[in-house]
Order: sequence, then structure tokens, then C-alpha cells
Amino acid sequence: MDLGGRWLAARADEELRRRLPEPDLDDGGWEAVPVPGQWGLVPAFADSDGPLLYRRRFEAATPGPGRRQWLVFDGIFYQADVWLDGSYLGETEGYFAPHAFEVTDHLAARREHLLAVEVACAPQRDVRRKRNLTGVFQHWDCLPRSWNPGGIWAPVRLAETGPVRLRALRVSCREANAERATLELDARL
Repeated sequence: MDLGGRWLAARADEELRRRLPEPDLDDGGWEAVPVPGQWGLVPAFADSDGPLLYRRRFEAATPGPGRRQWLVFDGIFYQADVWLDGSYLGETEGYFAPHAFEVTDHLAARREHLLAVEVACAPQRDVRRKRNLTGVFQHWDCLPRSWNPGGIWAPVRLAETGPVRLRALRVSCREANAERATLELDARL
């Protein structure tokens, strides 16, 4: 299930940060933002260095017997804290790697859900002391120094698996000739 599209966002302050995952928080005045997307492309946040608070409500069916559901972020620029239905799921760091959280129990508990994400992308003003691994996105002559690439820049989705999920798979060919090959498999479940 694709969770992209229209989300709501607001600049973080201490009160909003504490109340972000609360379902009854009034977000009626928040800015509509596209996900995937970078907050710098939204006029209301073009000058922001974040953090930004994102919210999205959605409905999802209850997982079937023996099925597991995962909330997958294919890319968040650069760090995030994630909540679903008021429960903290965890944190992410790094814009180029997907992050997944198991949400089977959350989806089984109710049909309507609230996804809340605090996204931060600290400016890297001193290129000799960079802390973010952002490559050219925070230090390139073709981008203005004031540009902040922060945001949920890649798809967000619910993914379903059976009782076991393959988290990572790596196959390396150690030796090969015309008749035979020796492979090394590293599977993480």
C-alpha cells in the first residue's frame, strides 16, 4: 500500500514535538506537502533547516492469519523519529537506505491510523566538520549553500510478508569457470 501523496507538515517547536504523535492534535492549519518530496520545494518551508513534523492519516485492512505488515521508508533525508498510532516505532539515519518497522500489531488493533514523523537534516555549514553522509546534496557548487535537502524524499509504503521476512540478501561469486560456480550466500531473516 502506497502511503505517498498529500501529508501535513509544520515547523517543529518544543510543544508540537511533544504532541506530534497524539491523534487529537489539531493539524488543521498545517501545510500540505507532497511525499515523496523535499521540504525545500514547498514554498512555506523553502527557507527551513528543520526539523519538520509530518503527519498522515490512513486506513488499512487487518493483516490476515500468518501475515506480517511492515512500514517501509525508502528514503528519509536525513534523520527521523517515527510513530504509529501514538507508539514510538524507532529512528532512522541516512538518506540512501530503506528503513522498515514491523506494524502488524498496530494494523490488527484498528482500521484507522495516524503516522507521525519528525524529520531533521542539520545544515552542514563547515565542510571540514560534516556529520551527515549526504554527498553532493549538502556540498556541491551547483546547489546554493542555503539549500536544505531535508524531507521524506522517497516512497513510504506498507509491505506484507509471510511469517518470515528476508531483511537482507547478499550473494557473492567466489569462484567460477565454464562448468561450475561457487557462491557465498548471506541471508538475514
